[in-house]
Amino acid sequence: MKNIILTIIFITFSNSTVFGQENSIVEILDENAFEIQETNPKIEFNKSDKLDSIFENVRIFGFGEATHGTKEFFDLKIKFFKYLVKNQGVKNFAIEASFGNCIEIDNFIKGKDADPRKLIRKMGYWIWNNEEVLSLIEWMKKYNIGKKKSEQLNFYGVDIMDATNSAKLMFDLVKKNNIKNNEGYLNTLVHYQSRKKSENLKKEELKKHLEIMFELKQYIIKTNIQSKKLYLGIQNSLIQYINFRLDFNQENRDKGMSENVSQIINTSENNSKVFVWTHNFHVKKNKITYTNDFSMGHFLKEKYGEKYYSIGFDFATGNFYAINPKKNKIEKYTIKKPLKNTSSELFSKSNLRIFFFDFNSISKNKLMNEFLNTKIKYRGIGSTYSPKMVEKEKLLNAYDGIIFVNKTNESTYLRK
Repeated sequence: MKNIILTIIFITFSNSTVFGQENSIVEILDENAFEIQETNPKIEFNKSDKLDSIFENVRIFGFGEATHGTKEFFDLKIKFFKYLVKNQGVKNFAIEASFGNCIEIDNFIKGKDADPRKLIRKMGYWIWNNEEVLSLIEWMKKYNIGKKKSEQLNFYGVDIMDATNSAKLMFDLVKKNNIKNNEGYLNTLVHYQSRKKSENLKKEELKKHLEIMFELKQYIIKTNIQSKKLYLGIQNSLIQYINFRLDFNQENRDKGMSENVSQIINTSENNSKVFVWTHNFHVKKNKITYTNDFSMGHFLKEKYGEKYYSIGFDFATGNFYAINPKKNKIEKYTIKKPLKNTSSELFSKSNLRIFFFDFNSISKNKLMNEFLNTKIKYRGIGSTYSPKMVEKEKLLNAYDGIIFVNKTNESTYLRK
């Protein structure tokens, strides 16, 4: 009991110490942070020695977002992606969406004619159905024009929560090639062409299907089929999905996402780099606060060390889209004041309206190091919203850097 009381006193004292010196912390930020004057992704960053020194040894760039419905978060990620493509040799883009649902977008940016709006809707998540993501995809297509295959950008989905399109593509491959044990594979794959069907399967059925899908994977490995690398990726996404259904929890999802990012690294050139676009929850280096499960970023940091760089996003006030859980409907929300005694409130006092700061360099300052090592609250809003969605942790444990936006606007939702 005595130890618990001492711990509470220590945490309370640490917080009061930090917030008692907030003016000094803000001064350090003003002097050391990378100021972002314009969020418009069409206005690209100038070549920056400061950014290059931070990113030069990184291979996996994890860019989060504090909500799934904020325009500035998307625009800034696009700005940084463009910079990293042009100055750090990034060629691979990975997003929080399923592998099979992103294949057509990859084909589109490499020259295939299609309606990108329809392709975005096929990704399966309303959170990406906006003008901001559309502008990113169209820029990637333009960038790839005239470039040889090794210089082109790639678009990957790394989530594991849906395998419907993967099942349809594999079903067509098996049927077209009249693969041995054709009937067994087709009868299994038909269950996964609908999420409703696959979610109703019992564990014994899932285990049996998993064995059959591993068998099909071995066939693909041994056979010289066209687009072999692609179909192995499709088959892996099916296997991951079935495993996820067998043990349905957040950590398995994030571990699967980390494995898919690693796969991009492993199957590309030795100097390949990946830009990962997900929520803060997934890119952070420790645990997802709400579920106490290890995150994708944790597994990547554990495996790649300093070659993985995690950037969280924070904001003070503004608008964003999220699902109202009571109505199960997408709505626009507005936060008018930053929460008291949060990083959001402290950062909002900076003279810089939008900024990025790297923890490694700024934490050399004793006061900043103390701040980053003190448990602090900040908003962590996902695809749904509740005022209670607030995280509390040491920022240094969670991220390698933060991008802060003082006032935000909702993403530009694409209507059908």
